[in-house]
Amino acid sequence: MHGYYCKKCKRDSASPVCQYCGVQIASLHQNERFFWKMLRIPLGDTVTVIGALRILLALLIMLVLTLFVGELIFSSDKSSAVYLLTMGGILPWALVFLAIGAAAVFLMLGLQGREEMHFVVDNRGAHVMTWIEPSRMKCFARFVPYEEFKITADPEGNPRMLIGESHILWDDVCRFEVRGRAGRIDLYRPSGFRFMSLYPEKQEMEALVQYITPRMKHLVKK
Repeated sequence: MHGYYCKKCKRDSASPVCQYCGVQIASLHQNERFFWKMLRIPLGDTVTVIGALRILLALLIMLVLTLFVGELIFSSDKSSAVYLLTMGGILPWALVFLAIGAAAVFLMLGLQGREEMHFVVDNRGAHVMTWIEPSRMKCFARFVPYEEFKITADPEGNPRMLIGESHILWDDVCRFEVRGRAGRIDLYRPSGFRFMSLYPEKQEMEALVQYITPRMKHLVKK
């Protein structure tokens, strides 16, 4: 949603005149922003699931290679390393561990439940805050501590817990990509690492891109 930030009542307004306190918002260019929220279930998010499975597969490959190289270095009979990799049973066991690991990944993602992501894009940069329903089990599944001081109430009065936030200034963005089919905008820092992804509403994608593009003139090379 496009709007303006009222510094007096510290709330977002859809019009230049604050809809809460009735005061004309000063410095519209500085206080203009896009803000929206998105509900996401990690288990139903393809990017999250594939990313977790890739990490699992990479760890398994590293383990198999470590065993193979270790056998190759420390064994007097070098052919035993090849035997270990082919006929020694390590590959079938690797597949078993892969299946167990994949089941554990799906279980942990399922226990994470739903999360609420709040996005803000303003004149300074992009900001994301992630909230979940307070639960020790959900925190455990996300490998984050359960901290009661991070629990607040949402506008409807329901409890929620802040589990993460990310901020990036436009001057720190090295590259950005618009992925229309995926419905997201990727911000990179440095140019080879995707630091943040924005998931705007479809009807505001074009307006948000037009808002961000002029701010890419100050890209830093890292």
